Amino acid sequence: MKHWGVRQRVLLVALAPVLVFGLGAGVWAVLNRLSELESALMERGHATARQVAASADYGIFSGNTDALVSLIEAARRERDVSGVMVSSRDGDLVVSGGVLSPHACVSGARLPELAQVELDASILFVEPIMRNSLTNDPDMFDGLGEANQDRRPIGWVLVEVSRDRVRALKVNFLITSVLVIASALLAASIFAIRISRTVTGPVREVSRVVRRIGEGRLSERVSVDGGGSLRVLAEGVNSMAERLMQARDELEMRITDATSQLRNRTDDAERANHAKSRFLAAASHDLRQPMHALGLFVAELAGRLHGSEHRGLIRQIEESVGAMEDLLDALLDMSKLDAGGVTASRSVFALQPLLSRIVDDFSADALQRGLRLKLRATDLWIESDPLLFERIVINLLSNAVRYTQRGGVLVAARRRGRRVVIEVRDSGPGIPDEAQDMIFEEFYQLQNPARTRGQGLGLGLAIVRRLSVLLGHGVTVRSHAGRGAVFAIEVQRAEAPDHAHRQAEPEGLPERLSMSVLVIDDDAGSRTGIAGLLASWGCQVLCAATLSEARDAIRQHDRAPSLILCDFRLAAVASGIDVLDTLLAEQASDIAAALVTGDTDPLVRRLAATRGYPVLHKPVRPARLRALVQQTLVRSQHPVI
Repeated sequence: MKHWGVRQRVLLVALAPVLVFGLGAGVWAVLNRLSELESALMERGHATARQVAASADYGIFSGNTDALVSLIEAARRERDVSGVMVSSRDGDLVVSGGVLSPHACVSGARLPELAQVELDASILFVEPIMRNSLTNDPDMFDGLGEANQDRRPIGWVLVEVSRDRVRALKVNFLITSVLVIASALLAASIFAIRISRTVTGPVREVSRVVRRIGEGRLSERVSVDGGGSLRVLAEGVNSMAERLMQARDELEMRITDATSQLRNRTDDAERANHAKSRFLAAASHDLRQPMHALGLFVAELAGRLHGSEHRGLIRQIEESVGAMEDLLDALLDMSKLDAGGVTASRSVFALQPLLSRIVDDFSADALQRGLRLKLRATDLWIESDPLLFERIVINLLSNAVRYTQRGGVLVAARRRGRRVVIEVRDSGPGIPDEAQDMIFEEFYQLQNPARTRGQGLGLGLAIVRRLSVLLGHGVTVRSHAGRGAVFAIEVQRAEAPDHAHRQAEPEGLPERLSMSVLVIDDDAGSRTGIAGLLASWGCQVLCAATLSEARDAIRQHDRAPSLILCDFRLAAVASGIDVLDTLLAEQASDIAAALVTGDTDPLVRRLAATRGYPVLHKPVRPARLRALVQQTLVRSQHPVI
């Protein structure tokens, strides 16, 4: 019942009293009428029996049977009387008429207390025949004075009344009563349903309109009919819908205005972002060019003045240039990551060569600090962006070596299901629990409140977090103050390709690099700096600013160079990639080539990767340049057949 609707509840309220009182009144009327029919039958039977008994005394007394027969025939004409019998005092039959049941024709005296006998199909009424005043008169019957004292019945009258007509009346009355009650209930139900519709119809209409309003059809309205509370309810719903429509319209106008303002601000932000990108591109190229030349000049100067009294000054210049290069790289990298200018290029590669190269780069620094730097060998392969992943490991290992005073640093990789965890463990001062999230913020340095330049810039871990988010790698830190720290990178594990094999490491790299190198750069300072550094390593250097000059230099040299270093942005040509493609196509021999550029746009790296050209970003570190030259030299001495 608790789940019934309004209409069902109204019908229940309307029909319940009708059903209860109607059925009760009908049952009472039927029972009362049946009782009246039964009582009337009883009364007629008793009356007929008494009437016959009162008139039959003379016929019994005088033996006049004709008078008794006439009396019986008159009694039989009464309704429902089926038979009449007159018997003597001893119960002997005197005269009878009609149809009597076997129970009526029983000889013997009647019991005085017997007045009626109820049978299945009839009722027997018994009345005594008493002497009246005439038969008791002493003048009429002289010598019979003893009879005056006899008060016993002189006979008996038995009247049998049939139940058939009364039963038929009862059945007809029951049927009629049932039909009347059913008709009354049906009429009451129809009336209740009509009344419930008039009551629940408006409520259901309100419910339907409210549901549609809830679905967003705010133009729906309730038809206002009738009066009283239903009219107030309908008008209230319509007023609510009107206010909701007005509120929606106002909200849509506000949203439209806000969207327009947001679009304008987005356009402004995009223009600012494009301006920022142009600035970064210009800064990346224009700032890296002089820094690149300065670094090369300092490296060449250090090689020429090796062992002189100016070595200390040159070392300080090298440190300053290195710090400026680090700061420039970090700031530009942060800007590119924040602006979304870095995209990941995933591939499958082996961990061991990458980790070995990184550890080798930091070996000298660790040895100088008196630290043990160890790499645990691994044969695992991972799926990631090699360059970006290498930058993450470099930053973590750089921090570990920089902040560890004694002990050592361990780099290890271990399998964890379908993942690989690369850990950088150190025995440094550790990181308090409250600072383990803050160390990934920009320019935050736990052990460098005075901002000492030798302890970094505070951007390494910020770059690590941004790169890990870009690559989808998890970076965690476990540490306690005074007990060292463990930085872990969780990467997707990959299966080694079937054709993977280990390449033998070159042995006995020569101190002087006797090979021919062609340098193509439209910036004179950058071209002179890199040429001087290569010459100090024993290379034969050819310089050119354009494609035509490069062709002339090769023609005058009488043989093709072993390595071509070309700037990406050159005057009067599309790019350095086009220059390299042209020169390599014109030469029959196998020539190594690389791009040297200050442009850090990922598109440059992708274009170079499609051609197979390695990329060195300005300012180029002398160590990386020497590694490229040595690799080219080893490849020329040990060609792959």
